[in-house]
Amino acid sequence: MNRITFYLLFLIFLYLGKAEKAQAQNIHYKHIVNASAGGAGGYGSLNYEGMIPLPHLFSISGSVGISSIRLYDFTAKFNPDLLLPITINGFYGHTHKAHIGFGQLISNIVRANPVNGASDREIKSHTHFVLGYRYQKPEGKLVLGISYTPIIEFHKALRHWGGLTVGYVL
Repeated sequence: MNRITFYLLFLIFLYLGKAEKAQAQNIHYKHIVNASAGGAGGYGSLNYEGMIPLPHLFSISGSVGISSIRLYDFTAKFNPDLLLPITINGFYGHTHKAHIGFGQLISNIVRANPVNGASDREIKSHTHFVLGYRYQKPEGKLVLGISYTPIIEFHKALRHWGGLTVGYVL
């Protein structure tokens, strides 16, 4: 596990600890489930997000998702490629929010072993950023968003990507 992934996971666990403390202080901590078309999860992903409002129209969140590129490997067996986007987000605004974030995309891809031709899983991490807009009423249940989500694949090549998000506050 590289350092960036370690630090990102540390921040998420730290964030979750703060969220429990925030609930005890009657801060309106929100659980959000959303589906994204595009974004850090590739062609689409299902995501969970925990959001904590901060003073002066700011809020932060941590999100984790799951996605797949292919469900079947090169031998036509069910062996899905998995993508796990993990993101720390910042928001500014009341109903219409500016959105900025960063994180790691963990890819778990099936490849053919060059020596024996067997299926091997290759785990890699990629850095991603988020710059976007979110519509979310303070007391509403609907979440809508659009974002520019560049991904630095293998920490070397920049891939321009974007996403649309539809979610629900639990």
